[in-house]
Amino acid sequence: MIISIIDPDDYWGCLIRRGMLHSETESVEHWALTPGQDLGLGNQGVHEAVIILTGAASYQGQNLTAGNMLLAPAGEAGTLTALTATQILNIRAYPEQVTKLLPARVPELPEAERAI
Repeated sequence: MIISIIDPDDYWGCLIRRGMLHSETESVEHWALTPGQDLGLGNQGVHEAVIILTGAASYQGQNLTAGNMLLAPAGEAGTLTALTATQILNIRAYPEQVTKLLPARVPELPEAERAI
């Protein structure tokens, strides 16, 4: 699933889902949070990497600004709170106990063409 037109009234958009990625990654999402809006992390059963694109947010007493990255392991729940209008990129990856049960996802390219 690729979203090419984003609804300006939505504060969340999924840019990509597992079907297009390798087994470890569940999704890549874009969030536009308003000041005071919360985003729960670490409680979805996935590891999360959050990149602050614009604005400022707080996580467990630590302030984050544009360019900062937050890693939230699966099972270690916390809340990210937007301090200003904040845009984030959220990358969710499955923990090893899940990925070892999933079928492998490999690119459809011939093996010789899989290098960058």
